[in-house]
Amino acid sequence: MDRHQIMQVLAAAGARPQHRFGQNFMMDQRALSAIVEAGQLSSGDTVLEVGPGAGNLTSLMAARAGHILAVDIDEPLMHAAANHWRHLTNIRWLHADALASKHKLAPEMLSELRSLHATATGSLKLIANLPYNAASPLIAELLTLCWHEQRRDAFQTPSTRAAPRLIFERLIFTVQWEVAQRMAAPPDCADYGSLGILMQLLADVRIVRSIEPGAFWPPPKVRSALVEVIVQPARFGAISNIEQLSAVLRGVFAHRRQNLVNAIRHGLKPPDMATIVSALNAANINPVSRPATLTPGDFLRLSQIIAK
Repeated sequence: MDRHQIMQVLAAAGARPQHRFGQNFMMDQRALSAIVEAGQLSSGDTVLEVGPGAGNLTSLMAARAGHILAVDIDEPLMHAAANHWRHLTNIRWLHADALASKHKLAPEMLSELRSLHATATGSLKLIANLPYNAASPLIAELLTLCWHEQRRDAFQTPSTRAAPRLIFERLIFTVQWEVAQRMAAPPDCADYGSLGILMQLLADVRIVRSIEPGAFWPPPKVRSALVEVIVQPARFGAISNIEQLSAVLRGVFAHRRQNLVNAIRHGLKPPDMATIVSALNAANINPVSRPATLTPGDFLRLSQIIAK
């Protein structure tokens, strides 16, 4: 779809691009093709797309995937896109905010996704041109969901494992370039922080390519990036409590300019700092180092120390 065709879909909805929803519609065919190729779709796959807009990416994926759940917060636009692509019968459209709150995925979205994926023979994937204002919390919550789903399975038998588990094989999405850098950043750099550490503990994260503002209408003010996240369930077992880990990361990086001991003291307020300092030394983590110099593995050990 070009700009004129997108405008036709918008006109049918009596709508225009909504800044509050982070709507920038991708038109560039090379960028769209790059997203689809990164998704490595097969006919048995189930795809979650958040923010389908006019359906440019949705329609391309429908030719390759088994089922697509297209979730949009903009109800008039969603209905117009659903009507425009009504001949594509493997797309299920859902009006919802994918995030019920900053740290909670929409229950209706998860219910629809389980229903679609129940009979799937392939993988579960997120492939989306994400709204900028929701991208970071959404990706963090989807990875957290994967951890919980595998843990749920660990405590069930085949006879009690009724609902299909929602463990994504990969997350392919576009975000602002600066956000992508934070997601993929290595230790000891300015972009390294809580989001990237959590993602790298659960998955392999890679920036595939940059996308210029001209690939979208209306063009955003910043460059975007295509990000590939390959989920690694084999790493999940090392994390005993993902909420505890997330809280430690947020608390420490709220004071990233302080040394580790002070960041823990001010960000987490533990009752017994002396014991924590002793445990840090025993774990070969320098208590006076800067938080950004610790590896993801160091933060995993730190979370376990705090939990004790």
